[in-house]
Amino acid sequence: MNTLLIGEIHPDAKILLEQNTKLTKITNDQFSQIISFPEIEAVVLRTFTPLKAAELQKLPRLKCVVICSVGTDNLDLELLKQKNIRLIHCPGTNANSVAEHTLYLMLSLLREDSKKPFAELKGKTVGILGFGAIGKIVAKKLQGFEAKVLAFDVIPQDPEVVKQLHVTMVDQDSLLKEVEIITVHVPLNKYTEKIVNKRCFSQMRDNSFFVNTSRAEVIDEEALIDEWKKGKFRGVGVDVCSENFALKIGEGNVIITDHCAAQGEDSFREQCVKPVEEFMKILERD
Repeated sequence: MNTLLIGEIHPDAKILLEQNTKLTKITNDQFSQIISFPEIEAVVLRTFTPLKAAELQKLPRLKCVVICSVGTDNLDLELLKQKNIRLIHCPGTNANSVAEHTLYLMLSLLREDSKKPFAELKGKTVGILGFGAIGKIVAKKLQGFEAKVLAFDVIPQDPEVVKQLHVTMVDQDSLLKEVEIITVHVPLNKYTEKIVNKRCFSQMRDNSFFVNTSRAEVIDEEALIDEWKKGKFRGVGVDVCSENFALKIGEGNVIITDHCAAQGEDSFREQCVKPVEEFMKILERD
């Protein structure tokens, strides 16, 4: 199958594509500049490459999209469905890496001043907003720190899993009001854009810690900046944010990492290799 690889993926996944498809490799910049790819039947990409209406027009023979990322907000999912273009997506493959990064941000924020005794996770009430694959692994890791964990999700949870993780499921308002540390793990879609907003921030406890390793767009950044400057939070850690946020948030106990939470060595390999392997299975069947 004529396959287009846009950007960089794990070398093991690239080898599979080279061995089993007629592969063309280009950068994101090249993809944006080239008008048409008339022979391409499959595209392999990551979340950094938009593939919406304008881009899909460049690919008249496209049959399959393989995304080597967990987020799909760079894709026009409805249009792919309308065009009967198959999507190969393996959610959860980066969950451990993001969960570990979340703990890194929490622990780093707690150690805000090396000259003073620092806050500890033990005994803290941690709120997990979004209890999917990543949220559950965060909860599991927090067990070892003897933290109390509350969680909220719009999707009903398996009571047995919740019990095993020693988590208390609560409504969103209760979570916001009760926790000392909140970490956000929701996907970006039309329902979650700015889901954490001024109203949410106003409900949170003073001197709490705020962590986001999901998407920048699920946060009302202007509201977060405003609350930070008012002294609402003891620390803020984000893995994703707009350039404007980074410029305006100012100094203090703030940690900004460059969208690297999912880049753990093992997780990065899995989120690239697993969807490519699924793609190989489809090629064998067809």
